[in-house]
Amino acid sequence: MVHAARLLLELAVEKNGLVLTPAGALKRVDVWHVFDRTEWPGYDKATTLAMNKVINEHDAYGVLFTRIVLQAAGLLRKRSGVLKATKAGKAMLAPEAAPALLAELFEAVFWKVNLQDFDRNPIDFWPQHHMGVILWSLSVAAHSWSDAGSLMESCTIMETLGEVPAHDLPEFAMVTRVLRPLTWLGALESRKQKRHSGWGFDEDFRKGTLFGQLVEFEVEMQGAEGARH
Repeated sequence: MVHAARLLLELAVEKNGLVLTPAGALKRVDVWHVFDRTEWPGYDKATTLAMNKVINEHDAYGVLFTRIVLQAAGLLRKRSGVLKATKAGKAMLAPEAAPALLAELFEAVFWKVNLQDFDRNPIDFWPQHHMGVILWSLSVAAHSWSDAGSLMESCTIMETLGEVPAHDLPEFAMVTRVLRPLTWLGALESRKQKRHSGWGFDEDFRKGTLFGQLVEFEVEMQGAEGARH
């Protein structure tokens, strides 16, 4: 995601702004500039190309996600239908600024963007509203490969989840609002393996090398012995 962000910022500077479509999206040529040069774990580029004759921004989910996060972080700003790099955004293009750019993206993803806007999951804002607890729990629980369901049960506060219309929606939210963004940021790694029975693949996650560089914790446990959170 850092690579995609740099590509968009560089393009905005090079063109003195990216002219948006009437709907406010990136134009196809600018979408392709980023889409063709990036990979997004969990999304198969070949499938996207096979299903679409042309690639619009809503077809290239990673590009759309990055553009919105850059705006939320204040690194890109829209004015009169043109998306321009801000002074802070231009500063992030310095070679030594990569760690700072990653930190800005990380903060914007989880604390400045409502991730429910992307997945159309009817569960309101869960589990994003206790992201700090989740990150600490992942630092303890995600040393080895684990599936999303196991990480959801061990790292979220399930008691804050109200009634849901379908049993698989909480795990779906865990993937789209926590695990997938963390993978794109390089904080987690993911792998897919063909299921032993049935169709499709199972996906597992574990901490990546950047996890410890992105977050650190000062934790004081209070309350009953054995309480997890």
